[in-house]
Amino acid sequence: MKRYEPECVDGTLVLVDGDDRVEVGAVDDVVAAIGGETYTIEYDQRQRTQPWLETDDDGVLEIDVRETVTTLPHTEETVSELREYGTGTERYGLPRRTVEFADRFVDILERQGREDA
Repeated sequence: MKRYEPECVDGTLVLVDGDDRVEVGAVDDVVAAIGGETYTIEYDQRQRTQPWLETDDDGVLEIDVRETVTTLPHTEETVSELREYGTGTERYGLPRRTVEFADRFVDILERQGREDA
């Protein structure tokens, strides 16, 4: 299975697998579409039992959005879906592909630790 690695080129997030490159948009726009530099997930008591999960005492995990979007690889399926969206600006002033990427990124974060994930 192909894994597309993120690269940051002059402030633009690009997903890369060999010669195949898909531009997502400006990293600043991705961070804005996600809602800021930090994304917070709260886990319940059962979810906190996952051995890999390092939450604070209240079950909160804070994720550095900028770091994570520039290091987390993506599947070929995700990249294929992103290609369907253009880079033209949509109603919120951000490129449609950037917003779709941000939505998928948040979905990935929210699935972590869930039993049905």
